[in-house]
Formats: sequence, C-alpha cells, structure tokens
Amino acid sequence: MREFIAIDFETANPKRVSACALGYARVIDGQVVDSNAHLIKPVGGHAAFQSQIHGIKHEHTFGKPDFGQLFPEINELFESTLVAHSLFDRQVLIALSDHFRLGLKFEYFDTSSLAKQRLPELKNHKLKTLAKYFSLPKFQHHDAREDAIACANICLKLHGKEASAAAAASSNTNEDREFKSLIHGILADNEVHYKEAYELLYWLQDHIRAQSQYPTLFSTLEQFLEDDELDRLEANILANMLSTTIQELEESTV
Repeated sequence: MREFIAIDFETANPKRVSACALGYARVIDGQVVDSNAHLIKPVGGHAAFQSQIHGIKHEHTFGKPDFGQLFPEINELFESTLVAHSLFDRQVLIALSDHFRLGLKFEYFDTSSLAKQRLPELKNHKLKTLAKYFSLPKFQHHDAREDAIACANICLKLHGKEASAAAAASSNTNEDREFKSLIHGILADNEVHYKEAYELLYWLQDHIRAQSQYPTLFSTLEQFLEDDELDRLEANILANMLSTTIQELEESTV
C-alpha cells in the first residue's frame, strides 16, 4: 500500500465523540509528502485525565471550530484510504460522523492489528514499540501530527521488505490471538492505564463473542469506567483479572 492518509485523534474526555485534535500524514508513492494537525473544540469539554495525557486543555481549543465546522476544510482527507494505529481512531471518526450527521464512508486499515499478524514475536504492538523495532526516528507520543507520521512510516514498513515472508504467512490470526496480543500489550509494564482500559472496553464492545466469553471482565470494565476514572485499586483488580484471562486463553490454544 503506497498511497493513503494516516490519521490520529486525541480525545478530550472518555467519549469517543470528544476529538480535540486530529493529525494526519499524507503518503504518495511510498513517501510522506504532507502532514498537519488541527485543534478541535471537543464535544463534552475537557476532562483532567485526558489533558494530562496529551497536554491539550480548554485554553488550547477555546475558539477553535468543532469537527462539524472544521469538516469542509478537511473533508478531502476522508476520500483517501485511511490508516491509523488502532480501532480507536475509527470509532472516533464514526462517532463524529454520526454526531455531526456527516454520513462519512471510508476505507480504514489498522496498523496495530496488521503488526500483530505480521510480527507476532514482539512483546507488544504499541506505536513506540514498532517505531523502535523499525528504527524510526523518535517522536512525541500523543502529539496527533507526530503520531500520524509514525503510523504512516510503520504502515510502509509493514508492507515493505522488512516484514518477512514467514511473518506474512501468519496473517490469518484469529480473534483470540488479537485478544491475547491486546492484553499482553496492556500488561507489558505491569500496570493497567486508564486509556488502555477504555481501549479494551471498546474492543470487547466490537467483539461480541469475546464479550460473551468473558462477561465478568466486560462488566467490571463498564463498572470501573462509569465514573470516567480508574483509581489504583481498580487498576490492580483489572491487572489480576487480565492475568487470569491470559492464562485461560493460553490454555485454550494448547
């Protein structure tokens, strides 16, 4: 894949519709030729926890257009094939399209899932891990433009010679393997972070079979995130639950 637009959203609060920044990197003929970022007035305002992650606060988006107002300026972006480093950005874009009644239809590829298929030997498949694996330049994580550029370069690497034929042969990975990879990534630093918990909740919402197989995990995530916070005790409980879940998944594939 040599022509696409990599995107990255930052959100202002736990709701997927709350985009406060959009970064993009345009790839033509296998090269990043253009990149930019836009601050966005978020739906629902800013929550302190999200601001701590990316540094975007009310004073940065005050007076900025909301996504519906910005859309006429950037609508051509969504006519290209879109690439992002998780399903989260797809969910954000769908939520924005629905909220502002934009009727967006787009082609979307997730480099995180592709990396799990092609590089299953890695301990996790986070953006920084893959950037280091492919010896890409250091970048400021949670800066929408820099994340989009990193995603674009990772996508090119995954589709290039760096992905071995043996790794490509593993592209038929199933839902359980993706679930395991997601949990391994969350537990890589022995902590469960707020954004990781939300990503897992969103993943389970999109995968009904896994949700029905692990109803206690799903309901616990919903309960703990209901107040839009994740305290240390709740994070420790989730870490223990995920450790048990990964053991069950490993045993089921033996």
